Amino acid sequence: MNIYQTILYKVEDMLIKLFTKKEKYADVKAGIEQKRAEKEQTRLLKQQEKERLKREREEQERREIEAIIANLLEHNGQNYSPYEYNEIKRNKVFFRSLIQRVFEPNEKALAFIYCEYDKSSKKEIFGYLIPTNKRIIFVNKRFSVIQRFRYQTVRNVNWFKDGLLERGLKIQYGKRRLEFDEIFDQDQLIRVGNIILNKSRNI
Repeated sequence: MNIYQTILYKVEDMLIKLFTKKEKYADVKAGIEQKRAEKEQTRLLKQQEKERLKREREEQERREIEAIIANLLEHNGQNYSPYEYNEIKRNKVFFRSLIQRVFEPNEKALAFIYCEYDKSSKKEIFGYLIPTNKRIIFVNKRFSVIQRFRYQTVRNVNWFKDGLLERGLKIQYGKRRLEFDEIFDQDQLIRVGNIILNKSRNI
């Protein structure tokens, strides 16, 4: 019971005492307290049901996310990061479609990060940079831009500061330099950068 309800009941009790005859006060008070108890019980039952439904929805969503993770990430998604879990949670439809529309058979993501791809000085595209067990993919959320890169062509990987809070990733790709910036999660940036670097050196 909140403080406003407590004050309301106290005011109500004072009015009952003031306007009820002394001999009937106990009966009236008992009847009102019973109604209050029933009302509180109904409120608690509704709250419990609401919490139960919320737990069921959360559990169902958790199972959905874990199913996507198992299909999307290598090793059945055993080593996913909190960043990856939260991105999949926010973009379930995209990641389901990614598996169906972009990935080759037996292709699995090793990690991913949302960023801006500076394709040219005049063209910047937001999407996901995804190192997989076969190649590196950049894809925007509408699947209208899909870029594929070979690990064999990667010469080096560096990360850099891009403003006050943002970070970026530079990939020396043969004679070209690929630049991905507007990245806000430094741990995930390092994770993705290290995976690309290690895969390129062990191909």
